[in-house]
Amino acid sequence: MERTSTSVKVIRIIILIGVIIWAAVTLNTGFYVDENGLLVTYKGIYQGQHMFTDSWESLQTGGFLVKPLIALYYQAFKPLFLSTGINVGLVLYMRIAYMVLRGLVALYLYFTIKSTCYEDGAFLAAIFYFMFVVTWKNFSYKSICELAVMMLICFLIRFHATEKVRYFVLAGIVCCVAILAYPTMIILAVAVGVWLIVQMYFNQIGNKPLIAFVITCVVIGAIFLIYLQSTTGVSQAFSELKYLGDQDYEHGAAYRVGYLLGSYAAVAVIAYIPIVCICLFRRARYLSDYTEHLILTIYWVVFFLGICLARPQSVSNSRFIYACLILYFWFPYFVHERSENDYTRIGAYNSDISDVKGVLWPIFIVSSATQFVWILSTNQDISVPGHMAVFVVIADILVMTDDEKYMRGLNYIIVAIAAFFMGFWVPEGNGGYADVTQKRWIVVQGELKGIALLPDDYDRNEAIYNMLSENVGPEDKLLVAFGSNSTGYLNTVGQMGTYSVYARTQKNTKLLDFYQLHPERQADYLLIDQANSKYEDFVAGETGQYLLETYTEEVASQGDLVLLKRGDAN
Repeated sequence: MERTSTSVKVIRIIILIGVIIWAAVTLNTGFYVDENGLLVTYKGIYQGQHMFTDSWESLQTGGFLVKPLIALYYQAFKPLFLSTGINVGLVLYMRIAYMVLRGLVALYLYFTIKSTCYEDGAFLAAIFYFMFVVTWKNFSYKSICELAVMMLICFLIRFHATEKVRYFVLAGIVCCVAILAYPTMIILAVAVGVWLIVQMYFNQIGNKPLIAFVITCVVIGAIFLIYLQSTTGVSQAFSELKYLGDQDYEHGAAYRVGYLLGSYAAVAVIAYIPIVCICLFRRARYLSDYTEHLILTIYWVVFFLGICLARPQSVSNSRFIYACLILYFWFPYFVHERSENDYTRIGAYNSDISDVKGVLWPIFIVSSATQFVWILSTNQDISVPGHMAVFVVIADILVMTDDEKYMRGLNYIIVAIAAFFMGFWVPEGNGGYADVTQKRWIVVQGELKGIALLPDDYDRNEAIYNMLSENVGPEDKLLVAFGSNSTGYLNTVGQMGTYSVYARTQKNTKLLDFYQLHPERQADYLLIDQANSKYEDFVAGETGQYLLETYTEEVASQGDLVLLKRGDAN
């Protein structure tokens, strides 16, 4: 037994080292348009943009969280990198910081699980969590929110084990982090408060956890309001809240929520087909545990491969999310089997029911609540809220690790797929994915320094960098006509002259409203990509016509990229 334990530890160390090396080697590969957009939004807050007035981007509050990291880069690390010749720009620096933070959260998750009856699954759960990619490997409203929710779950588990009030102080902090990253997450904080009140009503806990949680949230909220008052002014900020959000939803909120809930129902039906068949078959004749576990494993693998093969030209992380949702819906069945039997079908030993309630069900409940919050605020498909099923997949891993023979195989498959999307299939360009073996060139100037881009993306980035660095100064403001070319905002020392990096100049007139209310923020320069698929709509639209009539002086051009200057600018 001692030799076996030592061998397992050695294998785990080897796996851990391999994962870290693989993550580091592929960290600079690829560049996703939305990664750029969120980073530019956060950079604008660092540059001094007044929240809610200088920017109408609804996700800008995340800039309050990452501002210290960006300040550290510009004031300390960037001069150091330049003086020592280290090829690291803002994008790669932020990716490194994010993955280090994710590693620390995974480590905390590991030690949290080690303190429970599910300690055998701690390593697989933590390594899976570290490798799970939240769209791309950098800070975003999604990834920050996900990190905060993971910490919230850890604090709930530790409170269950220790009943120490300080864990609800920490829970309040991470809930506020989630709210700043993704404002709709205020619903989760309210849900936690309601849950505490219910627990108090049934005499499960005292009133101190609720008091600690509420006071913490109020204090952090007050700190943010003080920051807002000292920069924008609270009254001014609130007066322009109505302009936040997206003008381009094709359907109303009720339709979008209904559609996503319908999608969840469809996935639930798909998930329970094998389980219903197993239960019906067992009514007629004996079915061994081995056969049941084999059926579930094969079904999950076939489902994942099927959704990948259905669209082989667009295999992306979202395919993995759909498969994770199958595991999400399997969770109640797994736990029911564990709780009902002394020697369960899934889980070798039935631990005390309080461990199930205190460790597994909080994970499921928090994950479900977070997915619902994301359903309310997204205009995309089920794969967006489905990212928050990652926590339930971790719970499934813990349950399946307890099984001595059969379900561990599915665990290893899940972890292997997470490794695939972490280090082989990476997000790229304006919504696509590509593998890491494709030919890439490493950028050596600008804030994309150190990032390996596909040849076309590399050439476009170089052209944008050269035009902007030669013509746009620190006091100038820049408008990039299309979000897919927004590397321009990273590649300039100038300011953003727009209400949002995602401004849809080809579709709506919100930019004109912004310039009318804040003429001092109007851009001095306009960067247009005439090869962009939206260029014709841009030329025909009201906003595009205004911009082309206003920015009449051509300053520079390279290929299809044109830099224009405002006709009345000095």
